[in-house]
Order: sequence, then C-alpha cells, then structure tokens
Amino acid sequence: MLIFGLTISGILVSSGCTPTPPPQPARAALTPPTVVGEIAVVDEEKHFVLIDLESNLYVPLPGTELQSRNAAGKIAHLKGSPEQKRPFIAADIVDGDPAVGDQVWR
Repeated sequence: MLIFGLTISGILVSSGCTPTPPPQPARAALTPPTVVGEIAVVDEEKHFVLIDLESNLYVPLPGTELQSRNAAGKIAHLKGSPEQKRPFIAADIVDGDPAVGDQVWR
C-alpha cells in the first residue's frame, strides 16, 4: 500500500511541476486571392454592382468582402449582398469606383 501511495503522489507531483505552454492562437485558413467574376453593372446612385460569376462555381456568401480591380490596378472594396440570381450576384460598394469590366477578387 505504501508503494502504491508513493507512485500516485509521485505522478501528482511530477504532473504539476512542468510548465504548460501558452495556447497557440487559432490560425485562419488562408486562401489565395482568386478571381470570382467580372462587374457587369454599376449603380452609383444606389451604391451597388452586379457581378457576373460566369461559370465560376464559387458563390460568395452575403457579407463576404470582395475587391474589384481594373487593368491599372485601381481597387474598389465590395461586400456581397443576399441578392443572387445565377450567374449574377449583387454586392454593395464599400469604397472606391468600380467600373464595368473590372475583375472581382475574393
């Protein structure tokens, strides 16, 4: 009985003496920027665009942050909205000046 007691107390003592490493922050899955479509319509008055997804299988969820880029590299920030009718989806213009023909990236 004495040996069993020493073994248990030895385990308890040794397990409490080792420092515990701090928890690592969760790493977000990084996805490389990808072209999802092209701007087909810009409504500057209502601050939204229609994005033609063409044959792209990816459909951004409402609230997804997107960017449009023109040939000169000018960027506009967009936010996916719930209005979707394949192959088109709507996105709100957050800032910038998107134009018809700009590529849309996620």
